[in-house]
Amino acid sequence: MKPLLLFRWGGHIAARATLFLTVVLCCLCDVNLTQAGTFDLPNAREARRMNAKIQASQFLSKATFGPDEASIEALADRILQIGNMRAFGEWIDQQFELPVSSQEQVARDIIATDGREPDMANVGIQDYRYQAWWHIALTGEDQLRQRVAYALSQIFVIGDSGAGFNNNAGRDIGGGEQSIPDWLGMSNYYDMLAAGASGSYRDLLGQVTYHPCMGVWLSSVRNLKSNVALGRYPDENYAREIMQLFSVGLYELHQDGRPRLNANGELIPTYDNDQIKELARVFTGMKYYHNGSNSFYTGLNLGDPMMVDQSQHDNNYNYAEDPNVPGQVDPNERHSKIVFGVTLDPLPVPMTNEDAKAEIDQALDVVANHPNVAPFICIRLIQRLVKSNPSRGYVRRVTRVFNNNGQGQRGDLKAVVKAILTDPELFAGQRTRRLSNPPRVEVITRGTEYSRMKEPILRITGMIRALRPSSDYPNGYMMLSRSIESDLGQMPYRSPTVFNYYLPDYQPPGALTTYVPSRRNPFGALYAPEFQILTAVTANRTLNRMYYSARNRYMQYGMRVGTCRITFDLDEEIEMAKDLANMEPILQRFDLLLCHGSLSEETKTIIKDAIAAETLNQNTRNVGRLEEALLAVLISPDCVIEE
Repeated sequence: MKPLLLFRWGGHIAARATLFLTVVLCCLCDVNLTQAGTFDLPNAREARRMNAKIQASQFLSKATFGPDEASIEALADRILQIGNMRAFGEWIDQQFELPVSSQEQVARDIIATDGREPDMANVGIQDYRYQAWWHIALTGEDQLRQRVAYALSQIFVIGDSGAGFNNNAGRDIGGGEQSIPDWLGMSNYYDMLAAGASGSYRDLLGQVTYHPCMGVWLSSVRNLKSNVALGRYPDENYAREIMQLFSVGLYELHQDGRPRLNANGELIPTYDNDQIKELARVFTGMKYYHNGSNSFYTGLNLGDPMMVDQSQHDNNYNYAEDPNVPGQVDPNERHSKIVFGVTLDPLPVPMTNEDAKAEIDQALDVVANHPNVAPFICIRLIQRLVKSNPSRGYVRRVTRVFNNNGQGQRGDLKAVVKAILTDPELFAGQRTRRLSNPPRVEVITRGTEYSRMKEPILRITGMIRALRPSSDYPNGYMMLSRSIESDLGQMPYRSPTVFNYYLPDYQPPGALTTYVPSRRNPFGALYAPEFQILTAVTANRTLNRMYYSARNRYMQYGMRVGTCRITFDLDEEIEMAKDLANMEPILQRFDLLLCHGSLSEETKTIIKDAIAAETLNQNTRNVGRLEEALLAVLISPDCVIEE
């Protein structure tokens, strides 16, 4: 059961944040099968179609930034024609064939629309990268690719607090070329993730490693080789995080996600401090790309992959002390670097830039082929796309595809995404059944390990895309500003640390006394990452944002030039709301679009009773009813907790 607590504030339905927080926590811990909602239909044919539409909505809620009526109808048509899994697979293939929307290009286009230039100073030009992100998320055709890019951006994390990330200007990089304005570097990085969403994990890991924004964020750019005599050693930041966060994680895993244990029942670390030091030596000698300068200290360039300079790449001569000259390195002592037990090829003497780069690439090969990579990355992608607590079977099936896509290729991300989104467990938390006498579709939800809380950003994008939005901004740009971060507790490009907005193994404080993890759970615990940013403050502000959006039927934010109002077209529902008898079909529409079938009959009854009890001015009654119904659905735990 997912109870809905409603309070009267100024004649409208609203929710008190702290109680809302408690209710949502309770909902996640519900372990019983629950009948979510019933869709009454005029005949068996319509019941069959509604069943397909619910399945389509549920799938699209995971694969896009939110379903709209057109996408639900189109996918439901294919489900009825060829079956759900074949329809989903076909949709995925079609999505990956679409042209890639470019954050960098859209930002430039919006700037041009505003009559500005990308390198203008003193106008907060960097805000255009947020505007571009929202426009693509809300309107982009390549929804799946962009949704996967967003998931990848929460694994290969960078944030806009890096040095120089908000500078408005670029600079000369030789050969008559200019680097992109520094503030566009993060958009360029995001575009790299979007393009890599259908490529190989190994290729993407290399692109991340060489991207200058990552070089700045984790201090691998201009990372100097060691000098024992001076007491200088390579920076270990990127070496540590590429292992901990981007590839193998902290502890060894079985292929179904369970942690491996030693003979004493203890977790087995994947690496130690010596391995960090060894890998740190690999990531030396990387510098900003420049066409005409051999200096290791060329100027900032956040748009081109970093170069490798052999003069500052660790040449394996820098660690052994000369026994005859204390404090000096032994010129005759050299050894190859070792990564996860693999001895890298010896570096030639003399060493070229190409030799140094080859060693980095070989080390990346070793990292990417570690057996932990498949379960570690697959779990992270499942968490960001589908659910917080995937079962052992779910992880094993997806991991198997990561290890071999059926054609002998490892790390095929397109195949992995397809495996995630066509796995039976995607629908395990919510199933439908068609009944007759009378014709209807019932939705059954399972909760607990089958559910998760929607990210605030996905609640906003899902709301806007569902409500037939239109924009008054020139050229139809549909944008929100970065100021919404204070309401939601998260914002693309704004991760506060390399650990993302929340930890993948975060657990809300307090014991779950009624919950015992099932054997299907590989973690032996219930994780709820998104709850880490659900505080009394963010809950209250998010509810207020929903309140104003539902009451006004639009969202409006100030842009760098003017304002952008995104208006919701609810005229049809407003007309229907004139008759209280139509509240049921109105709620069913909102359920399909916003809750994907999980709005319970109990919640619907509470909403209908509350609206019937309202005393509103006769001239605004239908509008007020509609606004209250929309708000109540948006803030209901049924809608916030995703099955």
